[in-house]
Amino acid sequence: MEFPNLNWGSVADWAAAFGSVFAALVALHLGRQVGRVRLSAFCGIRVMVSGKEQTRLVSIMVTNTGDRPVRISTIGLSHGLFKKSHGIIKIGAPTEFCESLLRVLNDGDQAHFGFLMNSEPNWIDHQGRDFRNWIDLETFRVTIYCTNGQCMKIKPERPLLDEIKERIAQNKALSRA
Repeated sequence: MEFPNLNWGSVADWAAAFGSVFAALVALHLGRQVGRVRLSAFCGIRVMVSGKEQTRLVSIMVTNTGDRPVRISTIGLSHGLFKKSHGIIKIGAPTEFCESLLRVLNDGDQAHFGFLMNSEPNWIDHQGRDFRNWIDLETFRVTIYCTNGQCMKIKPERPLLDEIKERIAQNKALSRA
């Protein structure tokens, strides 16, 4: 079986073809990035100091680092590897430590959602009751949902996870007694 003489074109033709494909991919990537919301966030334990009084909070801080204004619609929680559990944090009226949802965050604006650790019941006690084992703790994520449909998942900082781990151990000791 003999192949006919194929004309593969010149090097310039090949370079032009690769250049066209690359330009199209760059244009698609840039077009996708223009409409995206960019957020920076953390979830951990913070201490607020006012005078001699110190208040420990579970703190979720969200910063808009993009050019597009954004609104946070919900803050969700999830944990579990195979059998996932999902929940949302109910945020009512703004308080001294917690802002309201749906506030517009322009470039550089921050929203703080703080929950008291020394209140009864508190956020960590609830998580300590809900988690069954160390897998639930290691797969724990906080998800920040925006009104445009995008979301951002963050892993809580280690001191917060350690605090929840202590509550899990306390709850197991109480259930055995």
